[in-house]
Amino acid sequence: MNRAELWQRPEELTLLRGWTRDGVSLREIARRMDIRPLTLRLWRRKYPAIDEALRQSGELTDYRVEDALLKAAMGYRYTEEKREQTDKGDKLVSTEKEVSPSVTAISLWLKRRRPEIWDEEHPPGEEKAENNLFQALGDWQEEVTDRDAIPELFAPAKADGDMVEAGAPQQP
Repeated sequence: MNRAELWQRPEELTLLRGWTRDGVSLREIARRMDIRPLTLRLWRRKYPAIDEALRQSGELTDYRVEDALLKAAMGYRYTEEKREQTDKGDKLVSTEKEVSPSVTAISLWLKRRRPEIWDEEHPPGEEKAENNLFQALGDWQEEVTDRDAIPELFAPAKADGDMVEAGAPQQP
């Protein structure tokens, strides 16, 4: 395996992407690859995988991840297309799908963007902000439990369980 083939393997391409995201110069990347900068320039023209790995800058990747996190936090719709066999031949079927907002993404976004309000950690002696997401969810769950008929459901279930003794053979 020659050096160019080696640097096109998935592990090495990950290294190249990581160095690029970290802001390492192309001259330094060539040094780390143990090749001359001119060789790296030639490889970029000849091997699309290497060129693609080196084009993913850190700032651009950060913004793409930020966009994906925001999309997950807000929820989104997408169209899924499938080909189905019918009596009349192939048919393209489009289905509109919806992805619900992710509570984890919402929490992460709010904790990073508005830590003074949403972060659980706060300086000692300082009162916790009322808008804490987990506090709000905890209060909501307590209200639902208090108002729901869950305790009433446990009584019949327990009574049914009492009719059958553990380990005793059941009568048909």
